[in-house]
Amino acid sequence: MNDTAPIPDSHADLLDRNVVALSTIGASGRPQTTAVWVMLDDDGIIRTSLIDERQKAKNMSARPVATVFVMDPTNPYRTLEVRCDVELSPDPGLKMMRRIISHYGKDFETFPASKDGRVIVELTPRRVVANG
Repeated sequence: MNDTAPIPDSHADLLDRNVVALSTIGASGRPQTTAVWVMLDDDGIIRTSLIDERQKAKNMSARPVATVFVMDPTNPYRTLEVRCDVELSPDPGLKMMRRIISHYGKDFETFPASKDGRVIVELTPRRVVANG
């Protein structure tokens, strides 16, 4: 499947510096949800940086699908749900981690997150539900 579902302009701002809920499917078939930082790139792909040993990365490696959900912090009836195909790739130079941290206005050198075993997570939108 090559068609990317577009994020509507009316809701793209929700992916700009908000914490989102990232839901993956665990080995038991049950969902696992974690709050993460993401960024929507010009190509329509949502990207983030994760530690490869964390459960969400393991889940997406085994089952490469996920859902990103975000609620407008000023209007809880305005939401965006993005169901995605997932691709993981190594980030040995931490390029994506640096981009994400900078995007959220933080300093990479002082940011208190592990820099070991990072992967780039590309979340390709396949179904988008925008409300409000």
